[in-house]
Amino acid sequence: MAEHWTERYDLILIIALGESVISVGVGSNLIGQPPTPAAVAAAVCGIFFTAALWWAHYDMIGPAARIALQTAQDGPRVAMARDAYWYCYLPMIAGIILFALGAEEVVSQITNPHIPNWEPTRGPGDSLLFGGVILYLCGNMLFQARTLHTLSWTRVGTVGLLAVCIPLAERLPALGALALLTMICVGLVAAEVVIFDEGRRALRQPIFEERMAHEAHEAAYRARWHEPNEADEGG
Repeated sequence: MAEHWTERYDLILIIALGESVISVGVGSNLIGQPPTPAAVAAAVCGIFFTAALWWAHYDMIGPAARIALQTAQDGPRVAMARDAYWYCYLPMIAGIILFALGAEEVVSQITNPHIPNWEPTRGPGDSLLFGGVILYLCGNMLFQARTLHTLSWTRVGTVGLLAVCIPLAERLPALGALALLTMICVGLVAAEVVIFDEGRRALRQPIFEERMAHEAHEAAYRARWHEPNEADEGG
């Protein structure tokens, strides 16, 4: 039950992240225009920082939370499933929507031939972009605290750095602001790969065992459906 529950909500988050990439490309009118170096750089930055946000949840936090939910029993399991995968997912989804809107506006200015590339971003694009990522990471930290009862200082530092960089991003060219956000998000990934390497390695074995147990359960469940049919055919 816990495996199915977490899998469905993980798919919701993956779809939201994927749709944010699509909305940036379609909404910014990248399709049908001749590629320019600035447009290509913006597209690469968009993919990299979205991939980094995906990694921030699915590398360690998501799998560890699934194991924690699997080991919980009765009332605590129900409460954890409700709090983590409903209340904590809401700010994460809202953050994705906000940074997708901000990225769309920023990339739209980058690809606009009538706006010089050195001009700062017009409108609230930078605030939406950085604020959305901050909201996403805050929601993810709430999710981590509720399921694992831990908090990563790397995430707290990244949120603080993003907040401090908002005024700087508003003074940078649109592509510079997008590149700054990408460097911070990719930097978070690189830092956690190095700092939490031992923990990541230790987590791989229980994840593998939990996955194998789930697949064995699913195979046994499907086998029960085939047994009556085979008995009928023999009779």
